[in-house]
Amino acid sequence: MMAMATAPTRAEPRSAELARIVHLAAPIALGQVGLVAMGLVDTAILGRVDAVELAGASVGRNIGFAAQTLSIGIAMALEPLASQAVGAREPDKAWASMIAAMKTLAMVWLPSIVMAYMLTLPLGALGLDAAVISRARVFILAQSPGMLCFALFLSIKTFLQAHGHTRPALIGSGVANVINFGLCSVLVRGDDALAAVHLPAVGLPRMGALGAGLATSCATLVLVTVSWLAAREFRPTKPVTAVSVRRVLKLGLPSGLHMLAEVGAFALVSVMTGRFGTTTVAANQIALGLASFTFMGALGVSGATAVRVGHYVGAGESPRRAGLLGIGLGAAVMSAGAVVFAIAPRPLIALFTNDPAIVDIGASLLRVAAIFQLFDGVQAVGAGALRGAGDVRYVLYTGIGAYWVVGVPLSLLLGFTLHGGAVGMWWGLSASLMTAATAFLVRFAILSRRTIRRV
Repeated sequence: MMAMATAPTRAEPRSAELARIVHLAAPIALGQVGLVAMGLVDTAILGRVDAVELAGASVGRNIGFAAQTLSIGIAMALEPLASQAVGAREPDKAWASMIAAMKTLAMVWLPSIVMAYMLTLPLGALGLDAAVISRARVFILAQSPGMLCFALFLSIKTFLQAHGHTRPALIGSGVANVINFGLCSVLVRGDDALAAVHLPAVGLPRMGALGAGLATSCATLVLVTVSWLAAREFRPTKPVTAVSVRRVLKLGLPSGLHMLAEVGAFALVSVMTGRFGTTTVAANQIALGLASFTFMGALGVSGATAVRVGHYVGAGESPRRAGLLGIGLGAAVMSAGAVVFAIAPRPLIALFTNDPAIVDIGASLLRVAAIFQLFDGVQAVGAGALRGAGDVRYVLYTGIGAYWVVGVPLSLLLGFTLHGGAVGMWWGLSASLMTAATAFLVRFAILSRRTIRRV
């Protein structure tokens, strides 16, 4: 069996703790970048083929992700369960927690697919074109196997992170990107892709959004396979006490519902941009994809911070130093993305489309993203620190307030009532991120003044 992650010690200087967070965060972030890169590749390929296919796949991806948030929350339940178990020198409990999470994920897979389809039913009433809705449903169907694979991958990845073993997810995402690029190019473009590399035509049709969804499913199968092979090295050699599905759900449901609140707000805004036309939908997806790309840095720091906070809690020590250092690092990482968005918004959007109208709208959206990057980093890592401490209910209730009491109403007001369009709607989302960032930072600062009980 591989060595257990380094245990926390209060005698170390702050620089040593920061180095541990960076050591964990860097490969996690790079792995997350690989995951988002698959979506960006799909967007770039579809964007140069057909705007309707791109818009349909974009809407389908957003809806599919929103329907999958419960599964993602279940996987995130391992952040406190596995990291606190490792901190307490109980690796067998970390393994049992992962197995329980995987069983739970298999149970909720089919309901997630049904939910995704149900979410497409009101799209016509929201003003989306019938052709876009049709392609969105096709994309959701094609990526359905990938939804289960992706959720399983997240649970295994979280288990490995608790042990400080981050390389498998990084390797898996690299291999998956290579597979996704090749398959997506061929399946989306058909014989045109073969002709581009001087291969003979074989009668392969253009599949558009369907091809992109199938490529995603194949790539995520690679992800889960690589990660599972690595996780088996930590399998206990003696029987372990099983962790109940109920315990996983107790922590996973609030995490999943919090993510649903956040993702649902962004997905609703993305869908509502359909009222401004297909061009705006495409620009919104490209800008959102780029913002998601930089957000992977914050997610990497968030995952590392959750692990270190969990290690301290499991060892019976205060996680204050690790949590606050992680939050500061997340803000710094996202500030770098903000600078890039502010300096070169148009060239970034132009990487994904030749349409000047899409470039104009997308550049305006990136300028807004440059403003909210800092707050996005603080809220992401703050939520991770609280999850590592097991304080998942506060994250849920605060998230609902930030995104649905502040963000969504303000987005609708600025976008439609005050005629701000998609840019106005993004300013509303920015307000929700500012609210969440402030609330999570203050909560962790207060909570970590004392020793926190293990979940």
